[in-house]
Amino acid sequence: MTNEKLNQSYEEKIKRISDIVDMLETNEVPLEKNIELVKEGAKLTKECKNYLEEAELTINKILDGKELEF
Repeated sequence: MTNEKLNQSYEEKIKRISDIVDMLETNEVPLEKNIELVKEGAKLTKECKNYLEEAELTINKILDGKELEF
């Protein structure tokens, strides 16, 4: 995996997931490529889910007054 892929923002990952869905919906991609795209999409989805869970925890800490750093 390239360093660029490791440093993708949440928004870039969501865009890539959307692009993958579009490619899969066309039915014009060979089966092997479909499998690769599904794997990549699943990985990106998991990364985005983890990011959102961490963000939620951080927001909850802030709202609870446990992490007030201004």
